[in-house]
Amino acid sequence: MMELKKGIGLYSKLPCINEQLYINEGTIPATADTGLYYHPGSYIPRHEWRHLQPAESKLLVSDTATETDFSKSIYVGEIPENLKTSFATLGLDQVKELDKVYPTLKENESIVKQITEELETFLRPMSGSRNYKFHRITRAMPNRETITCHYIEEQFVYIGLHIDQSKRFTAQTAYKSGNRISINLSKENRWLAFINLSMRQVVNMLREKMDVSEVNPDNIAYYFFKHYPDYPTIKIEIKPYQYYIAPTDNFFHDATTLGNKEIDVTIVYTGVFDKVSLNN
Repeated sequence: MMELKKGIGLYSKLPCINEQLYINEGTIPATADTGLYYHPGSYIPRHEWRHLQPAESKLLVSDTATETDFSKSIYVGEIPENLKTSFATLGLDQVKELDKVYPTLKENESIVKQITEELETFLRPMSGSRNYKFHRITRAMPNRETITCHYIEEQFVYIGLHIDQSKRFTAQTAYKSGNRISINLSKENRWLAFINLSMRQVVNMLREKMDVSEVNPDNIAYYFFKHYPDYPTIKIEIKPYQYYIAPTDNFFHDATTLGNKEIDVTIVYTGVFDKVSLNN
């Protein structure tokens, strides 16, 4: 296993954040053995996880976010009690089937309106420019190695660890893309698996192995995992009503629901969240 480098940082005021963190010894090509159909060249984390050693934790985790550069940082927190109560009233955590999530929202328009207003109050102080918008409610099946997929020719095609491409950018400008907040509305814990390297760091590492002129946002994940399969993956547990804020265009990641029995539901806003130190 390669040693963890200092890169994408993790910030939280949650008291047990280190207990929610795990590390493994790298990635493997995704194959049909997973039971899912993966896009050729996709990679997923290896399965052997352990808690971080103190030296690894020191490289990754900080409990202060006052000087944080959120273009290369993850923040983990918990939504306030009033929002928890409203989401519990809505009852998305009780829904058993993916196709019942949206009808539940439609049937409870007054609660959804209240939640929208409460979310606005919660999110507004997090964005200095107030530059953010609702993205979507995501729904995913339980017990999936990774959950991000595209529906192509009547088939779900999974893509493994990846960067989002919310706008056009190069690997060198990915840090300008903003970030997103994802709140776990499920009954069970979910996991964010990620590589703690920014795209600039990835390009610099690839430069030692290949001509990087052919590297672009579509193939950068394939080349990195091909050349550095032993670079460790981090996995963070996101408990019900906890959230993460992350620059998902600027680091390899995917959520995983491996081991879960209930469907996975999250609410996502995208934009520029850069003031989370003022919140929980």
